[in-house]
Order: sequence, then structure tokens, then C-alpha cells
Amino acid sequence: MKKYYIILFFFINSIYTFSQENVKSNTSNFGQNKKHFAYSFVNFGFITPPSEGNGADIIYGQSHIFTYGIKYKYKINDIFSIGAGINYNSQIWYLQQNSSKIIPNNIIYVKEKIQLNNIGAETFLRFNIGKRNNSIGNYIDISPYGEWSYKTKHETVTNSTNSNIILGEEYNVITNVNLNYIEIFNYGIKLSVGFGRVSIFSKYRISNIFIPEFKTLINNTELNRFVLGFEIGLHE
Repeated sequence: MKKYYIILFFFINSIYTFSQENVKSNTSNFGQNKKHFAYSFVNFGFITPPSEGNGADIIYGQSHIFTYGIKYKYKINDIFSIGAGINYNSQIWYLQQNSSKIIPNNIIYVKEKIQLNNIGAETFLRFNIGKRNNSIGNYIDISPYGEWSYKTKHETVTNSTNSNIILGEEYNVITNVNLNYIEIFNYGIKLSVGFGRVSIFSKYRISNIFIPEFKTLINNTELNRFVLGFEIGLHE
């Protein structure tokens, strides 16, 4: 339920920033290529190779991250801008079920995933490219970020042993939350190349997902650090 309240908060704020854009677009200080600009955004990315260590193979094409947030941009001059943002994001690693699996254990399931629900913050330095008029234009962003995992989840699916036609089920789903082997704070760097409302980004997590005590048990294996995806600004 908390997740839906967070998404609702960002949605209301995105409506506010969009309305502010419409009201202030003709003033001297607020606009896409003016001194101040605020907007909401969504992005989606796939978790990519390389893996790190043995026993944590993931399913590529399914493992992903989804983000919804708000950014503020301050224009320094025609070349440089700086800014900051906050967001909600959900990151999911779908784990391969094979004989080498050791994260978080070596039990083989039908399906298995580790999910982090995060509140994130970022700052960015923007290099503006070319003429923009009163539009975002083309740019390159370098963005350090940090995240707080307010909810962590390990979910497994197994075949049911209850074959009762009336009261039986096909699968059993077990969900464990607030995992004590997961670091609740993580940080990294994000690089974006933007073309107006749309940008392509690469995200690298510098910090480890697992706590040191758990990493010693799994031979320092770590979940994939790289994400590659696209972002869309929710503005005109």
C-alpha cells in the first residue's frame, strides 16, 4: 500500500509542475530553456551484463528497473545547467534456476526474484548541445545518485503439492520482506544522452547490494550493477 501512496504523491506533483509550466512559460525565468524548469519523468531500463562472481545468474530481458520522479533544472549559461531530482523506483532481478545458484540460497524453484523498492535522489551536471530556442534540446547529463530501499523482497514460486480439485492450487508463492542480508542504502552514477523529451541512460551501481557478512558466505558474488534504458520527460 505504501508504494501506491508514493506513486500518487509523484503523480500529483507532476500535474502541479506541468500546470506551472503552462502558466509560466511566457515569463522570463521559467521554461525549458530558461533559468528555472521543473518536470516529471518516467524511465525503464534492463539490467545488463556483466555479472559479478558465480551463483547469481539472472534472466536478461526480464530483470529491469522502473522509475517515476521529478527533476528541477537551473540554467547557468548556454552550455551548462545543474539540477536535482527525487524519484520512486522498483528494481527486480529474476534469478536463473540452475545448479550453480547460491543467491540467496541453492534451492531450485520454478521462479525466483529479488526486488528493491527505493526512494532515490540525484544531482546532475548538464552539458547543453546546439541550439534549443525554448526547448530542452540535446544534452549530456552526469548524475551521481543515492537510494534508500524502504522495502526489500525475495519471492519464490514452487509447484503445489495440493492436488485437490476443489481446494488445490497450481503454484505456491512465498514472499519474504525486509531482507536482513540486503544493504538498505546504495549509490552510483548515471550517464544520460538526451534528445528533447527522450533520453538514453546507463546506470552503474557503485555500492554493493549484499551486506559484508553475507558476501563472505557467497564468495563475494554480487547482483549485476549495470542498467541500460530510456527516459521520457512528461512535459510539452
